[in-house]
Amino acid sequence: MVCAYSASLDTVLSLPAAMLADLPGMAKRKAGIFTAVELAALKRVCDRTLIFCQRGAIHPAEYLPPAIIEAERMVHEVKAPMGGAFHPKLWVIRFVDPATGRSMLRIAILSRNLTGDRSWDLGIVMDSRGAPGSGKGNDIGALLRAMPSWCARPPDQGQLRLIAEMARDVERARWRLPDGLGAVTFHALGTGPGRTWVQPKSDRLVVISPFLTGLALRQLAGSSKQPVIVISRSDALDRCWAAARDGFARQAVLAVPDDPLLAGKVGELHGKALIWESGRQARMAIGSMNATGAAMDGRNVEVMATFDCGKALGESGVDALLDRHSLGAVIEDFEPAQPVDEKPAPFDDRPARAALWDAKLHIACTASDDGWHIALVADGKVDPALPELLPALRFRPATLSANRATRCGPGLISGSPAAFPGTLDLSEITGFTVFEADGADGLISFTLNLEVRGVDEEERRHAALRALLPDRQHFADFLRIMLGDFTGLEGLAGGDGMDGDPTAWRASGQAGLLELLIRCATDDPERLGSIRQMLESFGPEELETVASEDFTALWSSVMRAAGLVL
Repeated sequence: MVCAYSASLDTVLSLPAAMLADLPGMAKRKAGIFTAVELAALKRVCDRTLIFCQRGAIHPAEYLPPAIIEAERMVHEVKAPMGGAFHPKLWVIRFVDPATGRSMLRIAILSRNLTGDRSWDLGIVMDSRGAPGSGKGNDIGALLRAMPSWCARPPDQGQLRLIAEMARDVERARWRLPDGLGAVTFHALGTGPGRTWVQPKSDRLVVISPFLTGLALRQLAGSSKQPVIVISRSDALDRCWAAARDGFARQAVLAVPDDPLLAGKVGELHGKALIWESGRQARMAIGSMNATGAAMDGRNVEVMATFDCGKALGESGVDALLDRHSLGAVIEDFEPAQPVDEKPAPFDDRPARAALWDAKLHIACTASDDGWHIALVADGKVDPALPELLPALRFRPATLSANRATRCGPGLISGSPAAFPGTLDLSEITGFTVFEADGADGLISFTLNLEVRGVDEEERRHAALRALLPDRQHFADFLRIMLGDFTGLEGLAGGDGMDGDPTAWRASGQAGLLELLIRCATDDPERLGSIRQMLESFGPEELETVASEDFTALWSSVMRAAGLVL
């Protein structure tokens, strides 16, 4: 389960393969390429993976494959209940040993979104230890239980059960912290009235935050006898220079040494942390909260973890953190060229995205003799200011290239469906819809995960499956991963089964197909049933092109033995 402000669809598609196998090349999907292995990985985890992100903060991507339909039910857009942004960065992962049934939790509280950018981020990762406790409510469990009510489209019953189980497990877990840390407490802000951040009084304070507002900086500085340093980005310090200068002894920015292998690709600071000393005690807070008013006053939904860090820092305290052998090696003092009191913030297009989201859009599909027609339809009221908020607004399914986008603003304003020109193959239809507009500061581009009406979801899923498994080799790769063979993702050898060549049902060092089928029938019969549904999506002639007669006979025998054939 993942919570993030923004999510890149490329990263979402890469996530399942990375979860199932730690192999070179599996961590980043190549544009225009989506393998049968990745499809199988996606199908294996999509029922057990949930991603929650801010409404309108899904990043578009080029060349998305038809498999993106599998991610539609994984990704949920959220509207923060207190009017700000849904901004937590939280991973909760459960590992289960199928042999014993024992499970372990891993929780990560981060500053990083679900994207592939090169930002410098901070986070803490903890595993559960020993037998679970009796259970005591905490902020993470409460957040997980509340999120379904904030979603544009509520999770289904199976997903709701998964969320409830994860919330229960988080509250029962006992956590093993990294060396030198202790006494962890979870904080979820913005989940309801009064859920704000109150900085404890301290003797010394360090603030690390890429985004700042003057009032928040002053509040933090006022909580400490000695505000030591604020580390941020140059543009943020420029805008809040008076508060940073007057409140803190030092102001600094990230200054990472050049790497010739990453010329021009060094990312900006994106980590968020507070470190403070009170007497001989030191604590640290890490998570998603910036030093801004919206984050601290409870408008945004944020997640932070606080913990003792005195042992890790040693007797020198925060001075050890700022030493040239630690964080001090990658920061430098900052002073604006022309100091001013406060500069206006850059243009914020989030209200425009929210206005479009509030129109309650869906994709309407109509079949024709030469393909499918789609149109964008609003179920809610469309803001009449939409043309000013999003000039020259246009849309396209995420499976199509950017040059296929078509204008939709006038149609939506008039209350009419905005028709997409031409026809689409069924495998190209997805709820992930890319919107673009010509903003004051350049292109505005984002994606919404819309409901698709007029065609059955399983029919779309089957069309996508057929499009991604064109031959026997692709089918063999797909089937092995679906059956649980993750050991040979890089080295599936052999021919493609065409022109008399043997199909690669068994690569060197891998289990044979019969063994995999029997193991799956014994250990995970539900998985075998889902594979049967997948095979039924192929017509008899289509199945002959991807599966040999030997496989068909073997499959029928195993299904009869497993009692899954009537």
